[in-house]
Amino acid sequence: MSVMPQRPLGFGEILDGAIQFYRRDFGLYFLIALAGGLPGFAMLLALGAPTTGLDAAGNPDFAGLFFDLLVLLLATVVSWVGTVAVAVAMRDRLTGARPSIETAYQGALRPFPSSVGAYALAVLLVGAVGTVCITVVGLVALPLGLAGSLTLAIVFLVPAGLLTVLVTLSLWSWSTFAILPTILLEGRSATAAIRRSFALSKGARLRVLGVMLVVLIIENAFSTGALFFSGGLTVFTSPATAGTVGGVQMAMINAVNLLIGALTSPFGVAAAFFLHHDRRARLEASDLETAAAAMATDQP
Repeated sequence: MSVMPQRPLGFGEILDGAIQFYRRDFGLYFLIALAGGLPGFAMLLALGAPTTGLDAAGNPDFAGLFFDLLVLLLATVVSWVGTVAVAVAMRDRLTGARPSIETAYQGALRPFPSSVGAYALAVLLVGAVGTVCITVVGLVALPLGLAGSLTLAIVFLVPAGLLTVLVTLSLWSWSTFAILPTILLEGRSATAAIRRSFALSKGARLRVLGVMLVVLIIENAFSTGALFFSGGLTVFTSPATAGTVGGVQMAMINAVNLLIGALTSPFGVAAAFFLHHDRRARLEASDLETAAAAMATDQP
């Protein structure tokens, strides 16, 4: 993989390397990601305005909520094909092959089930840990509130809530950062990819978390900013505007998210490859040096 320096990378080198690598074939990665997002966009376009959670009589509309969530889930899974295709194109570039839209989507078919399975397992794992954390926090805060110590309960909830978020984000980062590189470069299964990701993050938990947080911020900052400056956030957060989102406005919001996602998601994939390379260079090169030293010591 001559595109990358054949040595461990610093924190800034990982991010800068990912940016430079993405820029090298920017148009190709953008088109692959955009094409992959179109089917999901079409599904959301057909869905129209989201439900308010209430029916015409003001009763909870669980069926409507379930249908919306199901469509959102299917759109996410379908759009994931584009992300895998971007990763295939980047793998081809890293290994000296010539990437293209056609070969990217052809190559995405085989690793797609493993990648979906790996992320689904990671969601279950992180969700279970998050549920346990929230339950523990609630069990401690509830007696404080019932005893009249509302201030004490709030003082406890704020840091405990932040800690819960940090724990879940950390667990997600450590279990998923190397899934795509591991599946595509090492040919591992879904469960093996998660175990591999955990193993590669060993000894550099904060570095991995830091890189993944930067990627998360970059991937979401532009779409959030677009919603904020267009006034779209108030449509979903203000009680006065609840239920006023029309189909046209929702289509415009989804179109903006489609374009921004096609621009930013390849950077996240590139960062995963560079971080995976850094961890392998540090851990496996160290292992080779240790083995070579042991062999030299054993010689007469």
